[in-house]
Amino acid sequence: MYRTTNSSYGSGVVTRNKEQMSQKTQDVDPIRIGIENIGNTCYINSMLQCLFNTPAISTAMKQYKDNKNSTELFKLFYKIWFSIQAGIEPEHNDIIQFKKLMNQHREFDNFNQQDCIEFFHVFLDIVNTGFLTQPFFGQLTYQISCQNCNNSSKQSEQFINLSIYIEQSCRLSQLLSEYFKPEQLNSQEKCKKCQKTSPLIRRSNLSAAPLVLVIQLKRYDSRQARSNNAIEIEQSLILKGFCDQSPQYKLYALINHQGYSIYSGHYTCLIKGKDCWYNFNDQRVSEYSNKVVDDELQKSQNSYVLFYQRQ
Repeated sequence: MYRTTNSSYGSGVVTRNKEQMSQKTQDVDPIRIGIENIGNTCYINSMLQCLFNTPAISTAMKQYKDNKNSTELFKLFYKIWFSIQAGIEPEHNDIIQFKKLMNQHREFDNFNQQDCIEFFHVFLDIVNTGFLTQPFFGQLTYQISCQNCNNSSKQSEQFINLSIYIEQSCRLSQLLSEYFKPEQLNSQEKCKKCQKTSPLIRRSNLSAAPLVLVIQLKRYDSRQARSNNAIEIEQSLILKGFCDQSPQYKLYALINHQGYSIYSGHYTCLIKGKDCWYNFNDQRVSEYSNKVVDDELQKSQNSYVLFYQRQ
């Protein structure tokens, strides 16, 4: 099983304050205002809607006071969010300016379709605002052991999402169990203790569970070949066996992708409301019954990014 995380956000112990830990999934409907697509920007629109409807971020944004030290990108992010909260579709010029600021990063300096998870990483890195990034921080700890003498070493790294390759049709919880399954490393290095070259075993553990668990289901390989394996997406997850605290999570948003390549096709997102789900398709917002979404999640072939709130 391939494992990918993002380690550009440093390492160390993940901490949270009481206010962050008290955030729960929303019990009210999201504001049903769409965002204009100005040319292959559905990947941005879908991710923004998920961020806007992340409880910890929504609460912090309502308490935010203009800070002169904030980046221009964050100020526009706030302005777009403020329009939606007021029930007004964001202005065309604000969307244009937001995209222009993203264009300063070489991966987004065009109007081609892009990967929404890459946008997620780059956006959080550029805005560099604590209350936007902190909910997603988790920590993985790796223990590597020598099979000959059992000598072991540990290292930890932070992540903001887990990326899991889909190799077969199964439940999401099975994918997670496989992701954290001990694996044998092909290493030619000698053990520092016994001085012998023997297979090494790596064990992974979720040593600090994030407030918001973001899971990317990687359906495309390095050649952009798509896996159409259906995944059963559980709306409630309990992380047992590979996490120190066995926390429980509840699904509140997901991004779907349809297309032959991650850099083509179309992105939409589903946001959990009080009594139903809402589908955000750029400017169009539709109501989906719980049963429709429940049935879709039983055998999902298009789910790409999942957002779970810790309970």
